[in-house]
Amino acid sequence: MKKFSEIEYVRPDLSAYREEAKAHIENIKNAESYEELKNEMLRYDELQKQVMTMRSVASIRNTVNTMDAFYDAEIRYFNSELPSIMLLGMKADEALLASPFIGEFEKEFGSILIQNMKNSLRFADERLVPMQIRESELTRRYSRASANAAIEFRGEKCNFYGLLKYMESEDRETRKEAFMKWSELYESISGELDEIYDEMVALRTEMAKTLGFESYTDMAYLKRRRFDYGRNEVHAFHEKVKKYITPACERLYDKQRQRLGLEKLYKYDESLVFAGGNADPEGTKDELIQKALDMYKELSPETGEFFTFMVEHELFDLESKPGKRPGGYCTSLPMYKAPFIFSNFNGTAADMGVLTHEAGHAFEGYLASRIMPLSALSHSTSEINEIHSMAMEHFTYPWMEKFFGEKTDMYLYDHLWGALNVIPYMCVVDEFQHRVYDNPAMTAKERRAVWREIEKEFMPWRDYEDSEFLSEGGFWMQKQHIFLYPFYYIEYALAQICAFSFYLKMLTDRPAAWKDYVNLCKAGGSKGYFDLLKLANLDNPFTGDTVKDCVEAVENRLTALEKNLGI
Repeated sequence: MKKFSEIEYVRPDLSAYREEAKAHIENIKNAESYEELKNEMLRYDELQKQVMTMRSVASIRNTVNTMDAFYDAEIRYFNSELPSIMLLGMKADEALLASPFIGEFEKEFGSILIQNMKNSLRFADERLVPMQIRESELTRRYSRASANAAIEFRGEKCNFYGLLKYMESEDRETRKEAFMKWSELYESISGELDEIYDEMVALRTEMAKTLGFESYTDMAYLKRRRFDYGRNEVHAFHEKVKKYITPACERLYDKQRQRLGLEKLYKYDESLVFAGGNADPEGTKDELIQKALDMYKELSPETGEFFTFMVEHELFDLESKPGKRPGGYCTSLPMYKAPFIFSNFNGTAADMGVLTHEAGHAFEGYLASRIMPLSALSHSTSEINEIHSMAMEHFTYPWMEKFFGEKTDMYLYDHLWGALNVIPYMCVVDEFQHRVYDNPAMTAKERRAVWREIEKEFMPWRDYEDSEFLSEGGFWMQKQHIFLYPFYYIEYALAQICAFSFYLKMLTDRPAAWKDYVNLCKAGGSKGYFDLLKLANLDNPFTGDTVKDCVEAVENRLTALEKNLGI
């Protein structure tokens, strides 16, 4: 494989690919033996990998520079052509399910693949194609609006990520000023974001109604392949978070307030965990990658091989720059069985989230893509995928001294505390989306009021002080998942509970915990959600006292770290 920068992008002929998709359907129907059917499925999977790899290359280069006209046009090309081709893919699934050899196929490739195919047929409707194209255009518009927003702060032109480092300053006035600029920046584009989201909600609701769903929420649950749980289970999980995690966070935030010597903890104080400043990683981007390479070589043979591959082929774009889309992600280049990590480094401990969280996603993809015979089996649903990433953050704790030196215990406390206190926020994002799509006619102002109402339930400590925009509920706009990946967020909370379980097992039996983790990664998407939890010896976050027990253990661990730090 070449380095990513050397990969030549060639626009795939999607008209020809469409004809291949039609031929694929006929080949499935006409297969005279199981072996012939299987070979056809493997053949088309390889063709699909070629097209999807070029799409990934275009998408990565587009998000690295949203102002690049060439790749912007390429993304528009894919967005306009792929929905109709995906519809043909669903018809291929239908043909496969009707094949006399489906039993043999299921025996070899697993029942979850069959279940996924049956589920996909629920969305096989040509009436959706123009709506899907329009939705893609709206997501592209959102990405450009958020990527190109900038504001002047103390003589420096900053985007959202550029302000974050100042929002963790030891100096409270600097934190507040940067936070107010951050708020002002969102408010400056809020009109456009409201307009985009208005149309997104209406469009997604129309899709759901077209398919006969009562609401987009019901459609989204099936699209996200939530076969093992539904809205009732999610609501019950929300209640457990409010019962066990919210009070724990209130106690810990009050300790933080006392450490900082404040009468009142405002939103711009929340990110400063220690009065003397947070622990930031030591080194440039290249130095951090070298340290990460050393870490992964020591962690295990599998991670050493994986991260060496990532470094040798330069499968990263990590530094924040003008025109770059906010956020971070891990994607894949299927032809090469290669992950790719995208982020926006800002010089804070959040940078380590990239080299651990996104590397967890990448590690799973690297392993599973080399084991699974079909690309559809290389990744699971988000509830499992986020365990890969969040657990990797905890498994790398023993090597954090490489990055933080004498401040390692500070980082460990900050990270573990951050992993806990973000769970109520995750539930706010999820509940907000339920409320929005249950009431799609809400105005922008009503949406903000709903956000603030839910926020007060799960996060009663949250106070925006002088920011009228955020105090009225504007904070929801900073979560790109709400725009780009509807209903993808509660999975982080569910996965964090499981990641805590791995962490707690790691403290007493690290080899067993790591073995279970690697087995989970290797399994990819070959089983359903609950079955994969069993395979990894993880407790179900929906059942019993799983949430309560994890939170109590984590809070005890934080207390032990407080003693080590003398705070």
